Amino acid sequence: MIHIIGTSHRTQYWNNKLRQGKSGTEACAVTVGRFEGYLRDTATSLNAAIIAEELSKQCVDRFNGGSPASVAKVVAEELGLRHAYCNPNDEECIAWGVGERPEDREPIWIARIQPFSPNETSIIFVCGAEHSVSFQSLLERNSLHARIHCQDWTKTPAAQLSEDEINEWRRQALGDLFKRD
Repeated sequence: MIHIIGTSHRTQYWNNKLRQGKSGTEACAVTVGRFEGYLRDTATSLNAAIIAEELSKQCVDRFNGGSPASVAKVVAEELGLRHAYCNPNDEECIAWGVGERPEDREPIWIARIQPFSPNETSIIFVCGAEHSVSFQSLLERNSLHARIHCQDWTKTPAAQLSEDEINEWRRQALGDLFKRD
């Protein structure tokens, strides 16, 4: 069974600056940390054998600038599970004529999880929330058992920051901006 977890792409990355609260991006370490905890708890409760994700290794390396780690990969390693990046890299996109539309990439994700016997294995698939419904539908059309475990984690109460947390994050982010000048 494939358990789909949709989220915002900005909650899918860890890097050293973010962990230290020094990132000027839209992501905040508290939110990413909460998503990591959610993914860890979900993988444990679903007895997952594999955590797969929409990202490619190339994308993670590019975004994280030298300290690459996706939340899914970190959790998979901590729990001793297999991990799979399923998105095509730039060279594959060019070679296969793949664009940015979900219908172009989602069949590739299926091909990349197929070797794991998805109907007999508990697999978590993390993707952008906008893919949750369309990916589940495509999986089912391909005779693969799938359910949406969470359509958009960022809309859950666990993802919501308190006003104090938001202000602290803004203070840190703005402080870092002034230090760079």
